[in-house]
Amino acid sequence: MVLNKGFWDRLGIGLSSICAIHCLLVPVAIALIPLWPAFEEFHAYTHLIFFLAIAPTVILSLQRKHESKSVTGYLLSGVMIIFLAWLFHEYVGEYGEAGITLIGSALLIKGHWTNYNLKTGLTER
Repeated sequence: MVLNKGFWDRLGIGLSSICAIHCLLVPVAIALIPLWPAFEEFHAYTHLIFFLAIAPTVILSLQRKHESKSVTGYLLSGVMIIFLAWLFHEYVGEYGEAGITLIGSALLIKGHWTNYNLKTGLTER
C-alpha cells in the first residue's frame, strides 16, 4: 500500500485537532452531566489513549528526512507536553491538564502543518 505524500502529517493534524476539541468540550460536558460517574472513569484514560494514537503519527511523520529542525521541535515538544499533562494530571487538576494538553495539541498541529507543507512543496525549505 502506497501512502500519499504527507499522509502521516494529515492524520496527525486530524488526531491533534480531535484531542484539542476533546479538551475544550469535556469540562463543559462534565459540568452538564454531573450524575454520570462512568464518564469520569472513562475520561481518566482518554489523554493516554490520545497520546498512544498521536505518538506514532509523530514518529512516522519524522521518518522522512527533512531540513527543518523547527518541525522536529514542534512535534517532539507537542507529544511530550501531552504525555506530561497525562502523567501529572493529579497535580495540575482537570482544567490544568486540559490547558496543558491544548498547548501540546497546538504545537503538534503547527509541526504537522509545517512538515506537510515542506513535503508537498507548498513552502520553501
